[in-house]
Amino acid sequence: MSNLQVLTTERLHKLIDETQQTLQELKKEVTRREQAKQEHEVMNLDSHMKSAELNITGIKNFIAYLLEEARKNK
Repeated sequence: MSNLQVLTTERLHKLIDETQQTLQELKKEVTRREQAKQEHEVMNLDSHMKSAELNITGIKNFIAYLLEEARKNK
């Protein structure tokens, strides 16, 4: 395509149309990938939040145990 002068105007219009269609398809693919990435990050966030809740529950239980033991030893 380095020599555009030899292409007909009709062929140039066709190339423009094909390029625009390809660009639209590429944009849709980028959007799809970005959405998939966001969904994956949300799923990971949900997993991290559940893990954090478990850790907090464990810490609370440990503190309650320590307090109970401290009361027993008074």
